[in-house]
Amino acid sequence: MKKKDKSIFLTLNLVVQFFLETFVLMVLGYYFGQYLDNKFLDGETTYIYVFVFLGIFAGIANFIKRALKMSKGEEDEKDQSD
Repeated sequence: MKKKDKSIFLTLNLVVQFFLETFVLMVLGYYFGQYLDNKFLDGETTYIYVFVFLGIFAGIANFIKRALKMSKGEEDEKDQSD
């Protein structure tokens, strides 16, 4: 596989993982927040908002960590090939 093709594949994989993880974390945050709202706040939506936003931020944090790791790995490969 060419280096350019591999880079495109890894970037596409990173983007797909970001959207899937963020979506799953948002859904889990929604249902967990809904459970807590029904249990403690009689149907208000306070915890839903809190946990959905936490899911979004967790997805973004994972994306940034993976992107930095991927870019560092590419720099290491360039250094070794020189």
